[in-house]
Amino acid sequence: MDIDWEAIRKEQFPALEKAIYLKAAGGSPISKTAFQAGMKYLNDMHNIGDLFWDIYLKEVDITRALVADYLCCHEDDIAFLINTSSCVNCIARLIEPGLILYPEGEFPASILPFKALGFNCEKINAQNENVYSIMDINKKISLNTKYLIHSHVQYLTGFRQNLDELGLICQENKIVNIINATQSFGAFPIDIKKQKIDMLVASGLKWACCGYGIGILYINNSFFKDSQLPFAGWLSVEDAFLMNNDNMKFKKKTKSLDGLGGTPNFFGIFSLKASLILIKEIGSGDIQRGIACINNRILELTSYFVEELKKLNLKIISPLDSKYRSGIITIENENARNIFNKLQANNIFISFRNYPNLSMKTLLRFSFNYYNNFEDIKKCIKVLKGILK
Repeated sequence: MDIDWEAIRKEQFPALEKAIYLKAAGGSPISKTAFQAGMKYLNDMHNIGDLFWDIYLKEVDITRALVADYLCCHEDDIAFLINTSSCVNCIARLIEPGLILYPEGEFPASILPFKALGFNCEKINAQNENVYSIMDINKKISLNTKYLIHSHVQYLTGFRQNLDELGLICQENKIVNIINATQSFGAFPIDIKKQKIDMLVASGLKWACCGYGIGILYINNSFFKDSQLPFAGWLSVEDAFLMNNDNMKFKKKTKSLDGLGGTPNFFGIFSLKASLILIKEIGSGDIQRGIACINNRILELTSYFVEELKKLNLKIISPLDSKYRSGIITIENENARNIFNKLQANNIFISFRNYPNLSMKTLLRFSFNYYNNFEDIKKCIKVLKGILK
């Protein structure tokens, strides 16, 4: 299926007329579709007032259904919080203590909430090319291992895990499979049922292009059978609008965790809805096809970028094998600060990073979304050549 990526870029992302954004892993420009949805909510509240509560709640459920369609799960198993950290904190307060395995390069939001509550956490070391192989993960599993926490795509190197294989070893070892999809939501396919994912967190800020303030949480409702909700608000109970303080009939569904059990963040959710509709349009009415097209587009861009980087003899720390590659390509250079500053002076925006536990920043993270094009890459490479000379 041919997609006019240039038309989408021109129509949806005016920010790209002024600069080259190669930092989707930090945050993408908001699409026109998401912007208009968010502004409609604000305009209604500003010009008309808070008269649309019932309509807003229905819109939340429509968004939930879109997310469920993308992730291949039941819509009741989806909740909307404010960011990835809030979603992880929810999980940390739901599950019982047990040994957690996690990749050593995992983003802190995946791990710190559990450590703060006293969970025993054990690292999985990366092997060649910053890859966490299924074989090495399997070797670390013991009889005490109860949970595995793993980003679908690692934030620093861009390593993309095989979720099918990961889910299989979790199932075989009766381990709860918790996935952080922050760096893949909106960019790569995810099938919760097929990949045996028990819990998943994500945000809309990065690859979904809908801005700050929206966290996506998936928890299989089976986890609530023998557990209490990790927190509760007035909307967490049956017949909430009776406003009865003696009503303790809590809805044991993930969706009851929206907004920590209170009013959802309508602005963020409506922006997310619009972003997902745009992805669905890219897929000619099929959101999973849209994600597959975006997946292919991103890998096409990073393949070209990697080949150009190789000509410059730059040290690439991201896995280069296409089965492990994502939209993130990171290079290491002792003159990283100078390169970063000069790229920025040329209106080319990337992320300037450091290895965990090292204060000196030596890493340059380039991250590509579907709105980027080959001209962005050519201009970036041209500037890099000039700097390196």
